[in-house]
Amino acid sequence: MEWIAILFFLAFGAAYLLARRRGGSYLQSTLVYHVAFSTDEVMRGEYFYLDQTIENNSDRTVPFLRVETLMPEGLTILLDTSEKINGRGDEMVHSTEALWVLHPHCKVTRRWRVVARERGEYTTRDVQMIAISNDPIGMGAFSVALDPADMVEGHLLVLPAAAEWMVGMAPAPAPSGTTTVPHGLIHDPMSIIGVRAYEPYDPLSMVDWKQSARLGHLMVRQTEAVVNDSFNIVLNMQSVLLEKDSGITTPALIEDCITVCASLLDSSIRRNIPVRLIANTDPAGMEGAPLRPSGVGRQLFCSEEFRDGEGSMEAYRMLARIPMTRSVAVEAMLDDMVKNPWDYARGGNILFVTAYLDSRMVNAYRILGEQGIKMRFYVMTTDHRTGGGEQLPLPEEDVIFKHTGWIGGVSYGF
Repeated sequence: MEWIAILFFLAFGAAYLLARRRGGSYLQSTLVYHVAFSTDEVMRGEYFYLDQTIENNSDRTVPFLRVETLMPEGLTILLDTSEKINGRGDEMVHSTEALWVLHPHCKVTRRWRVVARERGEYTTRDVQMIAISNDPIGMGAFSVALDPADMVEGHLLVLPAAAEWMVGMAPAPAPSGTTTVPHGLIHDPMSIIGVRAYEPYDPLSMVDWKQSARLGHLMVRQTEAVVNDSFNIVLNMQSVLLEKDSGITTPALIEDCITVCASLLDSSIRRNIPVRLIANTDPAGMEGAPLRPSGVGRQLFCSEEFRDGEGSMEAYRMLARIPMTRSVAVEAMLDDMVKNPWDYARGGNILFVTAYLDSRMVNAYRILGEQGIKMRFYVMTTDHRTGGGEQLPLPEEDVIFKHTGWIGGVSYGF
């Protein structure tokens, strides 16, 4: 009898160890996982649905199954207000868990509401699904990563949203003022067509002080916008004054720049003004071509020229695909801009979007101005000092700063 008991326990132990060893592969062959996005394109800040299905295709019950969904950076699951998790209502999370008993040939389907927080391209394979189960007697757990069984991989493109906070950008020399607003893309200060009463957020630089003193209340000058053949938006992919290699020190600032570019492109296209984008990022793989086939221009991305409202969505898709890399330093791009100004200023207007402002940029502004090229800066921080720390003299009418209460970054209010 003792030998029978010993043999029984040895056989049970061997079966247990074999089951544990094969547990992960068995679970992976038993479960079938499907995942799909409800759409292939959304704007940043919007939500969409993520559908997941797990099916047990075996004749055995999976008595304990815990699954965890891990979202990629840039996508978060929004829990329903009716769930009232911890009494806090809406809650955004990067991962969720669920516990089931999955009977033979049964399936469970879940639908999550997902918020697109960051622009870019995503696939269904970026959404990780981890399945966790126990060994036969529940003493240990094993886990496997489930791959989607779908033959076609789902794709999602998150487009950059236009910058609602551009109304909080201030023309120099008041980078921290509260009663300023950008006054169009480029206006001619000499083409005054009249005056009108001051309205909240009108730029102080447009106040007509003589008329205000005569009438007893603030009046602002009305000017005509310059008749433009086209606009050229130049995006600086360098986030700080000194940045090593091709890496980007503060990606959040470059995301701010791309958001402003979305606003400027949208504004130009809706006004039927031809516009294109030039950026010091690698043109390989982007829908466009290098600025020039040789020299520095070969390393700069240049988009097609968008001419009408139909090009608005294409412009957003282009911005969504811009990689977070820098092909050349901004100094090299500025030197090339001074040497070959009309490659950058087709139509005579440059809107320069940058995370910071330095003396090299202001010098380029003055040199190009002498050649009849109008240039305006959109700056994401209030950093406008020289390399030595001295205060930088600014072209007052053509520098617009973004307000932020954060140092080196921006809160989007999510």
